[in-house]
Order: sequence, then C-alpha cells, then structure tokens
Amino acid sequence: MARTVAVIKKEVTDYFIGNETVIALYGLDTLKTFEDQFSKVSLESILFYVVAVAIWTLEVLFDTHKAEMTALIDATKPHRLKWYVDKTLNFQYGRDLVEDSDVYDNTDVTDEQIATEKVVKYSAAIEQAGVVVIKVAGSTGSPTDPERGLLTGDQQDALEAYLKEIKDAGVKISLINQEANAFTATLDIYYDPMILNAELNSLANGGNPVRDAIEDFIANLLFNGEYRNAALVDRLQKVPGVVIPELHISAIDGTTIQAKATPAAGYMKVYDEGALVLNAIAYATISN
Repeated sequence: MARTVAVIKKEVTDYFIGNETVIALYGLDTLKTFEDQFSKVSLESILFYVVAVAIWTLEVLFDTHKAEMTALIDATKPHRLKWYVDKTLNFQYGRDLVEDSDVYDNTDVTDEQIATEKVVKYSAAIEQAGVVVIKVAGSTGSPTDPERGLLTGDQQDALEAYLKEIKDAGVKISLINQEANAFTATLDIYYDPMILNAELNSLANGGNPVRDAIEDFIANLLFNGEYRNAALVDRLQKVPGVVIPELHISAIDGTTIQAKATPAAGYMKVYDEGALVLNAIAYATISN
C-alpha cells in the first residue's frame, strides 16, 4: 500500500539531516528535526517535497498494477465457494447481465432499485459429491423486522438461469430454496420464583423471556451455521430468573439432534408454541 507524501518526505529528510557531511555543511543541531531547521518554503524543503510526490506516485502506480493483476488472475482461475456466495447475493432480479460477462450495467440504476432487485438476502455454498450446493433465502416481513423466507418461483427460476450463465465450465450447481426447517425442543427450566412465575413469565416485565430467548437464538443463527445444543443452554443461562436450563431433546423436522446439526434449508424456525415444551420447576436450595 502506498505511503503518504508526508511519511515519505519525513523518511527522506530524516536521512538528510542525519548525514554527517550535511550536518557539518549546514551546521545542524542533531537534536532538532528538519522542520525545526528548514522553512517550508526553503529550497531544500520544496525539493524534498517534489521527490516525495514522485515516489508516492510510483507507489500508487505499483498498487494499481498489483490490483489489476490480482483481478486478472482471479478472473482466469476456478472460483472458490465464497465467489459463488458473493455472486448469488449480487443477483439482480429482472435485470440481464452485460453480454458475455458476469456483471450488470448499473450505470443509470439507483441504489434503491439495486437494493430492491437483490432479492437473495442470505446465501451459503458447500460442495457435496462434486456438486456446488447453494442455499438461499429471501426476506419477508417489514424492513425493520425482516425474517428469512422463500424466494418466489419466478425469482428461483431467474436465479438458476443466472447461476448457469456465470458458473465455471464443468461445474454442477444445485440450488436449495426451502422453507425454514422446524426446530423443536423439550427442556426443564429451574427458575427463581422471585423473578419468574410458574408459567416462566417475567414478574417485572411480563412476557415469557425463556421462550423468547430460544426463538431469538434459533432465528439469529448464522445462515447455514451450525446449531449446538450446548450453545442454546449457554444462551438460556443468561436469561434473568433461569437458574438451571436442562435440555432433554432437540430436533430438526422431527430428527433428534445429537449435540450439533446444520439445517438442510440453511435456517430454522420455531413454528408454534407447541414446538417448545418448557417444564417449569421452582428452584429450591438446600436451605429451603
């Protein structure tokens, strides 16, 4: 990365005033800086500024050349999975690619239009048996309270056509656009009666902070991220009034989770109140 003109000039002037011949010729004080002993409009200061600008220009040109060569190399070699994720997120619904390219011409398109056309809000790519599997989800609900959801049939068809157009030759792609997998769980919740009641509602604020914490945890897992039973228990231990959260069983679409799992759709959801069985047990210490 190119240094600034000021940094380059300081390196040059530090070397200049550190030279024994220069010190003797100018009668310099070795305890003072270049700026302390030379005016900004002095011939020496102007000369070193010009030299610094020339060096800076050369370094900028080298940076530009490096960036161009890196882009050229990236464009000619097989792409990594992250490239497919980025390209999927950059898909613009209802807009065609520039001919013989994998980019759009957004010259006269507003940022608002681009944001609206980018219907894929979540994407992940994995490789299975030689096939690049791309999981996607759109966004439903309000802009301030978005929720992961299905792309429409037309959106999926357009996305599949786009991926076939931009993919590397010989690469097989499978697109997964599914409803959220259903998360269910059964837990014993040992609670503090001074903070929660027998229904696990907050005595101070109302509502059910335990159920809310579970739903929030599931909804905010990274897209195609790994769910862990231990992480859910850790989250519940932070809920005020929860003394001991004991997880008995958790499942995705009815299949028991053994310690960890990754949802096939890339995301999960607690669909209804019956999905979470919360057995409330008032916590009693030995002294009780």
